[in-house]
Amino acid sequence: MIADPLAYAASALSGPLLLVLTAFVCLLLPLFIRQLRGTQGLIALGAVLVAITFFRQAPPAELAFFSEALLLSPLSSYLWAFALGVLALVIALSIARPPAPEENLGEYYFLLFMAGIGLMVLVAAGDLFTAFIALELLSLPVYALAGIRRSKPGLEAAYKYFMLGAFGSGMTVMGIAILSSLYPALTFTALKVGPAQPLALAGFLLVISGFAFKTALVPFHMWVPDAYEGAPTPISAFMAAAVKAGGVIVLWRLFSLFSGGPIREIFWWLAVVTAVSANLMALAQKGLKRLLAYSSVAHAGYIAVAFFGGRQGFEAVLYYLPVYAMATIGAFSVALLLEKEEKGPQIEDLAGLAKTRPWVAGAMAAFMFSLAGVPPLAGFFAKFYAFAGAVNSGYTSLVIIAIIMSAVSIYYYLKVTVVMYMKPSANGHTAEAPGLIEAVIFLMAAGVILAGIFSRPLLEQAAEASRWF
Repeated sequence: MIADPLAYAASALSGPLLLVLTAFVCLLLPLFIRQLRGTQGLIALGAVLVAITFFRQAPPAELAFFSEALLLSPLSSYLWAFALGVLALVIALSIARPPAPEENLGEYYFLLFMAGIGLMVLVAAGDLFTAFIALELLSLPVYALAGIRRSKPGLEAAYKYFMLGAFGSGMTVMGIAILSSLYPALTFTALKVGPAQPLALAGFLLVISGFAFKTALVPFHMWVPDAYEGAPTPISAFMAAAVKAGGVIVLWRLFSLFSGGPIREIFWWLAVVTAVSANLMALAQKGLKRLLAYSSVAHAGYIAVAFFGGRQGFEAVLYYLPVYAMATIGAFSVALLLEKEEKGPQIEDLAGLAKTRPWVAGAMAAFMFSLAGVPPLAGFFAKFYAFAGAVNSGYTSLVIIAIIMSAVSIYYYLKVTVVMYMKPSANGHTAEAPGLIEAVIFLMAAGVILAGIFSRPLLEQAAEASRWF
């Protein structure tokens, strides 16, 4: 038992409250103090790094607040630290990215902080209503951030993401309305009451569909390629690493409500269709950001496979999320480093990179091999733990399909590496002095290597956090 739950809650909530305060500082203070204009990125990065320190010590038990609407536990601390880490990396990339003339940096960082706060509330939500409000707080700023450059590709990305996201939100609301008429409360604890009646299954199906949009499970992935390609590259990285993680956690909570029946069968098919179709569509991609978009969809399918591993599977999910985030953010950082057009570089633009920037090419190869699941990189162990849990639970056929499609993915990941190392440069890459983007790239490369060779510490943290689900 915690001696003073309210004192701990006040300490834990200091991180999100600091983000709220910083968001308004970035937005409003430069209007009054001109010397602070252009420094919003540094202020934002400093605030996030300070906020991370609030989660060095997790609570020894789960604390429920606001009638179980918000759950504070070692699991929420783990996920909040993950969310803040992703936010810090995205801010670092945003500082290094030259803004378009029409961009307002105050608006940019305000929206980014609001999305980060929405993600933190989403992963700690204890009921469906809170999860939906947090989902909207996460989604609406990202819609605006996708088109913040006001360019044609960006506006197209924002429009498609908003329209399909609004459709997903409508499905979620309808599902919640159905469930609220059938259950005394919408907490995840109250919803787990045994076999559900047909109307309740319809409500759950609508809610699952809404959150599957954010996770980018097929066929709810249609927004992903255009949104990732048209959005500013740091925002594409945020969508791939953070928005997906929020959807995954809520989908796991919904999945765990059922020990069998049609809902689990639907998740089985979602995992299969996602892994198969995403990998096949990725084979034909020529743009680097579109390739990473379909890679993101494929990994959503692999994570869905881990759902069938029970407790072991959830441990694998908690390990998978940061490992996947490091490789994906690193790959998008390379795209940001090389991009000259609004839609990002083509794969062929990486030709000759191994000669002009060998360290960047080596890091990119590490990201590709990690995403492909090549040992001893962290991506291999993430897939191994995810698939092992499903096999131990008797879902061998599902894992065989996932392994086959993971083998297919090696082709398009290897294509990027071949272009870097075996094709002459057509664009004349220049060896420039290392900067903030290179620092993020090397940090992420070190992460995917060390988290693979020394996977036990991160896996133990994931296992400890999963105990409080």
